[in-house]
Amino acid sequence: MTFEDQWAARHAGLDWRFKALPAIDDTVALDAVGAQGWSILREDVMLPAAVLRTEALRHNSHWMRRFTDLVGARIAPHGKTTMSPALFDLQLADGAWGVTAATPAHVRIYRQHGVRRILLANQLIGRQGVAYIASELARDPDFDFYCLVDSMAAVDALDAALQACPPGRPIQLLVELGIAGGRSGARDDATAIEVARAVSASPRLSLRGVEAFEGILQGQGVAGEPGMRNVLDRMMVVATACTAENLFDGVPILSAGGSSFFDVVAKTFGAAAPSSHEVLLRSGCYLVHDSGYYAKLVERLMARSPEAASLGEGLRPALEVWAYVHSRPEPGRAIAGLGRRDISDDTRMPTPLLFARPGDTQPSALGPGHSTVRLDDQHAYLDIPEDSPLQVGDLVAFGISHPCTTFDRWPALYLVDEARTITGAIRTFF
Repeated sequence: MTFEDQWAARHAGLDWRFKALPAIDDTVALDAVGAQGWSILREDVMLPAAVLRTEALRHNSHWMRRFTDLVGARIAPHGKTTMSPALFDLQLADGAWGVTAATPAHVRIYRQHGVRRILLANQLIGRQGVAYIASELARDPDFDFYCLVDSMAAVDALDAALQACPPGRPIQLLVELGIAGGRSGARDDATAIEVARAVSASPRLSLRGVEAFEGILQGQGVAGEPGMRNVLDRMMVVATACTAENLFDGVPILSAGGSSFFDVVAKTFGAAAPSSHEVLLRSGCYLVHDSGYYAKLVERLMARSPEAASLGEGLRPALEVWAYVHSRPEPGRAIAGLGRRDISDDTRMPTPLLFARPGDTQPSALGPGHSTVRLDDQHAYLDIPEDSPLQVGDLVAFGISHPCTTFDRWPALYLVDEARTITGAIRTFF
C-alpha cells in the first residue's frame, strides 16, 4: 500500500467542515478520496484548495535518504512543518531516525499515531508535560524519548518533577547551546559543561548529546554562515569536554536542526570524529520544500556541497494552493480568491506559478512579471503584465515560502498527480 492508503484508512473522512470539499452532502472517507476521480483543473472541488504533488514528495524524501547515506548522518525531520502522520510515515519508511517535536502536545499527537522515537527539540517544562512524558515512558518500554536542557535551573526543575512522577528510567537529554540574542540554549561553553555534569550526576537523567538550532541564523544567508559555523565548533568543544569526563551515556548525539545548513552540519561533525558520535539532522522543510525562501537557500546549499550536487536534481516544491482569478479591475492588476486564511506570507509573498482555464488537461506556466504584492484575509493582489493571459474564472497555482505556516491553515490537503488529478488526501493535526 502507498503511504496515502495506509493513513487514509485510519483517519476520519472529509465533510462540509473541509473548505475545499465539493458541494456534496456526504462524508467522503479519506481512503475513498482518490477513487472519486476529482480534478483541480475540471473544477471538481471548491477553491481555494491546498494540494501536494506526490511525485515531488517522493522525490524529496528519497533525495534526503540518499544525502544522509552519503554523508553518514541520520535525520529526525521536524514534524511541526506538516503535522501530518501520513507524511511522517513516508519519512520513516525512507530511513528517518525518528521525528522531532516542538511541544509536549506534538509528542502526544505523534504517540497517538504510533511514532516510537521522538526528539522534543525544546525544554521539557511544566507539570502536565513532564507527567505525560513520564507516563508514556512508564507505559511503553519501546518509547524512545529525548529532549533538551540549557541551564542548571532547568535541570533542577526537571529532576524535581520526575521525583513526583517517576518514569522508571532516566529521561534522555541533549545539552542545548545558544547564541546571544537568540532563543534558548546555553550562551557559553562553561555553562553548557556545568549543565552536562549536573545531568550526568542525576539518577533520573541521562546525558545523550549536544544540540543547537543553527537555523536561527538562516535569515542572514551567507552573512550568517560564520556565526553558524561557530555554533557547530562550540558543539564539538562541549562534546569533547563531556567525552573526556565520561559524562555521556552511550554514543553521543550531535544534532542541529535547520533546513538551510544541514550540509555544513553533516560535513563539520562527520569530519571531526565520524565514528565517535551520531550526527542527527532535523530539517523539516525538505520534504515539501517551497518556491521562494527555502528554494534560494537550497540553491546555495547545492552550490557549496559536492555531496548534494552529486545527487543530481535538488529538492522540488511539492505544495501549491489553487485559487480563481476573481477580477481584472485594472490593466496591470488581478485579484485572486485566496488570502492569509489560506496561504503563508510570513517570509515572502506567495508566487503565482501556473494557470489553467477550466477544463484544461495540463496547467501552463505563467510568464515573468506575475507577482503577489498584498494579501487580505481572502484576497490576493497580483501585479501582472498588461498582456497577461489571465482572465476572470481562470485557475492559478501559487507557490509558497516557509511551508509551516501554510500547512496549519489546512486540516486536510489533497494529493495530486502532475495533471492535478486528485489521487488522495492527508490529514493534519495542528
